[in-house]
Amino acid sequence: MNGATKATEPNKERVTTPYMTKYERARILGTRALQISMNAPVLVPIEVGESDPLQIAIKELSSNKVPLIVRRYLPDGSFEDWKCQELITE
Repeated sequence: MNGATKATEPNKERVTTPYMTKYERARILGTRALQISMNAPVLVPIEVGESDPLQIAIKELSSNKVPLIVRRYLPDGSFEDWKCQELITE
């Protein structure tokens, strides 16, 4: 790559805030709802008749059970990986 290096592993020290942005929340809920609609295992107890994947994904996020990782890219080309359980969603 002619001397240009790209980061291949996340930063050890985090510089971004631990708060989940509204854009990250939307992407996580959409991704998880799609997974649930494609018969991925649901990680929270659901009630009889509850079948809306988006509502189940919202319930999983509020219970801190979403098994996804958010990758935040920084201006210098590096990135940070945050587990959804580590991010504050309020």
